[in-house]
Amino acid sequence: MGAHAIDELLRYAPDKILHIYTVRSKQSDLLTACEKKRIPITYVSADQLTKMAGSDSHQSFLAHIKPRHYFDVSEFVEQAEETSFVLMLDQIFDPQNFGALIRSAECFGASAVAWSKNRGADLTPSAAKTSCGASELIPLIRISNLATAVDQFKDAGYEIVAALLDDKATSAYKFTYAPKTVLIMGSEGEGIQPLLRKKADRAIYLPMAGKIQSLNVAQAASALLALKVCMENRKR
Repeated sequence: MGAHAIDELLRYAPDKILHIYTVRSKQSDLLTACEKKRIPITYVSADQLTKMAGSDSHQSFLAHIKPRHYFDVSEFVEQAEETSFVLMLDQIFDPQNFGALIRSAECFGASAVAWSKNRGADLTPSAAKTSCGASELIPLIRISNLATAVDQFKDAGYEIVAALLDDKATSAYKFTYAPKTVLIMGSEGEGIQPLLRKKADRAIYLPMAGKIQSLNVAQAASALLALKVCMENRKR
């Protein structure tokens, strides 16, 4: 749901859109683009659209899309390239944070996003809207047990890095990522569960200069990912 999310999908994966539902009767750029792609459009009432979306944050647009493909770890690592970076999310319960994290991962070139369907938010229409279409563009690894997934990634040659404020953590300004890395981010309240901390090979933290020494998890992930891309570009 949401005009911007649908617009991004229309730009980069229009074949995923099966049908558009909207309350607008007048023409718009989005509807014109859908018509050019020969995507069916149906006009409905605002109440009906809200009921279909399960939310009133649809911005008058709702897309019926093809079913998403969720990877398991084994399937993903089999097709992963030699350089592979996975953002793993632990205990992220806020759908908007979850969607924003997926958006940041796609924007900064992550290979996939992994999370547990049992320990946090799932990909709801609200989360998909916040991702601005990224949830349809980046590979998604939806699993039951993150600890088991970490072991599988390790067996496939991935280094596990936990984002932690820890005495042994390395500054993000000095950190060098392995060619295959899983970066684990936890929520501000719950953090990363102890078992995953123990399984991590290294820890990373983001130095801050202000008085407030904490960031929203989506903001922190964006900063870490942007810094990673910046440092890799400098080496080229």
